[in-house]
Amino acid sequence: MLGDAGTSLVELMVSMLILGVILASTVTLAIGFERTTAQNTARQDQLESARVASERMARTVRTAVKPSQLTSCSLTGCAVDAFISGSGLSMSFYANFDNPRNSIGPRRVSYTVATTGADAGVLIEKMQVPDSPIPTSSGYAYCNADSPGATAACRARVTTTRLASGVRTSGTRGVFTYYDDAGSEIPLASGTSLTSAQLARVLALELTVVVQSDSPTRPGPTTYIQRVTLPNAQAVMRLEGTGP
Repeated sequence: MLGDAGTSLVELMVSMLILGVILASTVTLAIGFERTTAQNTARQDQLESARVASERMARTVRTAVKPSQLTSCSLTGCAVDAFISGSGLSMSFYANFDNPRNSIGPRRVSYTVATTGADAGVLIEKMQVPDSPIPTSSGYAYCNADSPGATAACRARVTTTRLASGVRTSGTRGVFTYYDDAGSEIPLASGTSLTSAQLARVLALELTVVVQSDSPTRPGPTTYIQRVTLPNAQAVMRLEGTGP
């Protein structure tokens, strides 16, 4: 016959200990699952950010063009190269972008990764339409929208877009790598820019966007690489024996 003395103190303590172990294990698993989910979400966000930025740049750079390709102007001011400047962290060029029948003129496009200040790690796109779709003797004119005295009309010609944040530049070869018509990489030392002669040879680029978010879970950086070959060599390259 069973006694009716109830649960002893030892039995109660053992039960509480077992329950505590079960609860601790459950909480640990829940925290681990939540952390893994947060890391996967952050990685997916990083990948999407890098992909969207790369594809946006690729779409625009494919429209790179020498201004002389858009107009009958044969003056020296019009006979400039498609690419204005190029380095590992920035580049600028003329683009036949959203310009039906040259009714606007070539946009001057730049991509830059800021390395200091409040925008450090931000990939920034700037597009500026010319002051007039008709070039002058010195070529297409673009007002200085960054000048303190710039008019509202001048500033309205510039569109600035933040394509991606958390872009990492240390320990990488740079965001932009340049190639010539033979598929050879155009050498570019760290911290330097392409020369005028090198700019005239650019026919392809490799975009390497490395993004790491500021998520508390601190996932590893995500790298997205895309090679872009420009579709028309005559529109971007200086032909042998010609050019300014």
